[in-house]
Amino acid sequence: MKLIKTKGIVLKETNFEESSKILTVLTSDFGKIQVLSKNCRRLLSVLSAVSQPLMFCEFVIRKTKDIYSISSASVIESFFELSQDVNLAIYSGYLIELVDSFLEFEQKNEDVLRLLLNSLYLLKKGKDPEVVSRIFEIKILVYTGFFPQFTQCVKCQRKDITRAFFSFKNGGLTCEACKEDNDIEIEIEVVKRILIVAATNLKKLNKISFDSSLNSKIKTITLPYIKMVLQKDIKILDFFRFIQ
Repeated sequence: MKLIKTKGIVLKETNFEESSKILTVLTSDFGKIQVLSKNCRRLLSVLSAVSQPLMFCEFVIRKTKDIYSISSASVIESFFELSQDVNLAIYSGYLIELVDSFLEFEQKNEDVLRLLLNSLYLLKKGKDPEVVSRIFEIKILVYTGFFPQFTQCVKCQRKDITRAFFSFKNGGLTCEACKEDNDIEIEIEVVKRILIVAATNLKKLNKISFDSSLNSKIKTITLPYIKMVLQKDIKILDFFRFIQ
């Protein structure tokens, strides 16, 4: 059994048998995988600390047949404190749910891993969770190939749009001449800010900010669009009514 070293963050945990867990881990080398953390629920287990969500670790794992299992692990960065604050627990849980929903098992995507780590770090450092969420929504659409067409009309390809609308059906902007009944109007300034976020390097995302009004306008596009792309509701959004 060959031992493999990889870095990854624990997305989810499920109790398994009497003392173990099955962890869903987003790794740098293998994408999203499920890993057995054997006996980690036992008192004084050396795997206890690394076998919970929001822990970014270096794992040494082995694969037997179709099962990965942890041989050893060490913590690189803990975001566990986010789970101790009700607001931050919901926001970090939202980011985790998006990652888990967008990525299939063993679909490698290092950009999404870096995005998640960067976003959790911003939450940890006190950046506005709503701004972090909007940025995350835009960037995960970019990194998974689902980013809408925002540079021209999706129908006539016109670029010099003075009055813009967003078509969920067609996945992008429509001009006034091409818009359909269900397309919603979107301010040009909102389009520009979305494109700025989409193009910004991850290392500079901490410099991006916008007020509550702009946040709400972006949200009316990104949230419904993400639900449409995933073709399902995002469960944790139900908790947002308790904090807003």
